[in-house]
Amino acid sequence: MKRRVLLLLTLCAALSVMIAGCREGSAPGEIKLPETLKVAAKLPEEYPGQVTAYRLTWYEADERRAIDAFMHTEPQEREEQATGPIFRTHTESFREHLHIYAEVIHGGMDYSYYTPGGADFGEVVKERELLNYHLRRQQPWECIKTDLTPREMGNGSMGEAGREDLGFMTYDDALAELEARLSACSVPSCQLIRGEAHTAGLLNQNRDIYNRAAGDRGGEAISKTFTQDDEYYYFEFREILDGIPFCNAQWAESTFGESGGGSLPGVRAIYHKDGLIDFRAGSMVEPGEAISAEPIIPPEEALKAYVEEYSKAIHFENSEIISLELNYVIITDSKGLYARPAWIITTAVEKKAGQGSNTAGFDYTDYEAAAVSAYSGVILEREADMR
Repeated sequence: MKRRVLLLLTLCAALSVMIAGCREGSAPGEIKLPETLKVAAKLPEEYPGQVTAYRLTWYEADERRAIDAFMHTEPQEREEQATGPIFRTHTESFREHLHIYAEVIHGGMDYSYYTPGGADFGEVVKERELLNYHLRRQQPWECIKTDLTPREMGNGSMGEAGREDLGFMTYDDALAELEARLSACSVPSCQLIRGEAHTAGLLNQNRDIYNRAAGDRGGEAISKTFTQDDEYYYFEFREILDGIPFCNAQWAESTFGESGGGSLPGVRAIYHKDGLIDFRAGSMVEPGEAISAEPIIPPEEALKAYVEEYSKAIHFENSEIISLELNYVIITDSKGLYARPAWIITTAVEKKAGQGSNTAGFDYTDYEAAAVSAYSGVILEREADMR
C-alpha cells in the first residue's frame, strides 16, 4: 500500500513539473517556444468564423466641406502642390493651413492652427513636435521602424496621460467636437484607440525625464516650465470595417512612397485652449465591392506560423509577444487596393547596448509587427503579397 502511495505521489510530482514546464515554455495550443521568445498576449477567444475581403479606394476629402469644418475663416490663399491643394489664412491674431491630400499622398488631410504671440512659426512647429513626439509617451505601434531619438531621450520611462477634464474644455466636449468635424467631412468609420489629457504636471514630469537623458547624452535640455496654457488633449483613431480595425502598425515597408507607411489608416488630433490646433487623417480608405467571404484560421495557428518562422533564425535578444489581434491590412496589385484580414502579432524586443543588432549604444525596447494571413496562415512579407 505504501509503495502504491509513494508511486502515486511520485507521478503527481512529475506531472506538476511537466505542467509547470509547459506554462513557462509553451504558448497556447502547446506550441514549443525558443528560449528567447515569450508570449504575454492573451489570444482572442471571440472572432468571426469568416471575414469578407473588399476592393478599396482612397478616401478623398471634399474641399468645401473640409474648409467649412476646419478653417476659422475663408482661406486667403490656395497653393497647388503635387500632394494636393493647400489653403492658408494669415491674420494678426492667428494663422492656419489646411492641406487636402491628392495624388502623391493618399486618403486624408492635415490641418494646423496657431496664434503667433510674437513667436516665429518655425519655433511654434518645433514646440509642437516636442509636445507631440518627445514628451508624449509613445505606444508600441508608433515605435516600429521609426527614429530612436524619443527612446534615447527617455520616452519609454515617461508617464502615461489620463482622461481627466482640462480647464479650457471637458474631455467629452473636445472628443464630441472632433467627431463632429470627422462626420462633416465624411471621414470613414473610425475607432478611438487613444484619448489623453496632458496636464502641466505631466508635461513637466516628462520634461524632467527628457532633460536627464539629454544631460547623460550631451543633448539640449528643455528650459521651459509648462503651465495650464500648454495643456492639451491628444486623440488617436484607427479606421474600422465590419467591426474589424485596420492595422495601424508598420508590418511591411510601404509601397506607396510615404514615410511611416502609406497603408496605415488613422486619425490623430490635438485640442488646446485655442481649439483644434493640429490634425492629420492619412491613408483612409473606402470599401467598394465585396470580393469574397472566406473562413479564417484561429489565432493559435497564426501564432504557430510566427513561432516556426522565428525559430528558423538565431536570436540574441529576448522577445515577447505582447499582442495578437485580427485586423484588416491593405494589399495592392496592378488592379487596385484590397482589404484582407490578417492576424497582427506585435513583439517587444529587448535591445542591449553592444549586443546583437543594437548599434545605438544604449538599451531600449524595440517593437516589430508581423501580419499572418487569416485566410492562408502565411506570413505576409509586403503590401503586394496576395497570399
